Amino acid sequence: MDLSPHRQQVARALSLLEAAIQRLVDALAHRPAWVSTDDTHNEGDAIRQICSAYSTIDYAMEDAVGSSVVCLGVAGVSADVLKCAEAVNAAKAAFRTICTPLQRIRMRVPVKGEDGPTKAIPVIRVILRNIQRSDLNLLAAYRKIPILGAPPVTITYTRARTRAVYRKSIDELYQMLNAMQGPQAAADRARLSTLGPKVKYLAVTKAHYDNIRANITYSRLDSRGRGRVQLAAELPLLYTAGRWPTPPEVSYPVSTDELASQPRRVRQSALEAEPFLQSIPAYRYVHG
Repeated sequence: MDLSPHRQQVARALSLLEAAIQRLVDALAHRPAWVSTDDTHNEGDAIRQICSAYSTIDYAMEDAVGSSVVCLGVAGVSADVLKCAEAVNAAKAAFRTICTPLQRIRMRVPVKGEDGPTKAIPVIRVILRNIQRSDLNLLAAYRKIPILGAPPVTITYTRARTRAVYRKSIDELYQMLNAMQGPQAAADRARLSTLGPKVKYLAVTKAHYDNIRANITYSRLDSRGRGRVQLAAELPLLYTAGRWPTPPEVSYPVSTDELASQPRRVRQSALEAEPFLQSIPAYRYVHG
């Protein structure tokens, strides 16, 4: 597979994304804004924390794969800063459009250790190695900045424990298993073949994680006629403050220790309790 055209596309899209992020950070640092973050007590620290959250798209040495920076905060900004944020989100969407198909294709590369002598990895990771950006965190690069559709009156953050679930066809699962080697993958391919014709999909899950959401009450209806919204808010929220801004009332979530002591609401799962496959976390749906 010739990676040259894809390598050029990825490198250019990443360069445009980083330039858009830099313009946003510069605008935030030099324009007046009302800001609030969870664990800072002055405006300067809050601005620095928000800028860092928006600009961090690389893994640090201690970061776990699949994790990303979480920063709870709100910023009321001028219209030109908001346009910079919209440009960042557009660049993120363009970058993701290029990378996502390359994430689905795997290529065998030489590796050392027990996984060797070769290992199948997504083509996008091969390309990022080639352009000296193997430390790029794709989750952070894809994750858009939450922009509010109207000035908020109240913002209440809540924590929830959730997991991502992806509906996969049997053919897609066969393709994933065919890229794997070893007796476990072979056993899963055989197990997959025992499913009857009525079972067309399984659910592939990721590990549970603490999800942060913001429940927002607007001062007026937004362009879609909504006065209240709930957003995933692991990056700071942005909104246009206007000429005479009234800061919203912001309630941040309880600490992780306090959360652990609270009773959890248990909902009935749509998935069976045990995975159907072992090499892939694939579950059968309870009702087919």
